[in-house]
Amino acid sequence: MGSKEFRLLMEAIDEVRRHLQMQQAVPKEEEFLDSHRMERLLKCSPSKLYRLRKTGAIPCVLVGGRYLYPKHFFTQEVIRSIVKEDPSKRFDE
Repeated sequence: MGSKEFRLLMEAIDEVRRHLQMQQAVPKEEEFLDSHRMERLLKCSPSKLYRLRKTGAIPCVLVGGRYLYPKHFFTQEVIRSIVKEDPSKRFDE
């Protein structure tokens, strides 16, 4: 096995390792909130929730045309910081 092949093999192993670590970090049966429940939780309008999503202030995932928000993420402290629109609390990638 040449050095180039060995390097490619090591990169593939590292990629698999990163993938496995990410899967372990995500709870298997995570609960999600839909947009309506998020509006009630944050006490905001649909347009405000849209702006929070677009600016990366809150994490979400689009599934089947619906935005879902990870329930475990929204603790009281995070909700207070979001409602105040603290720019240091951004979660976009």
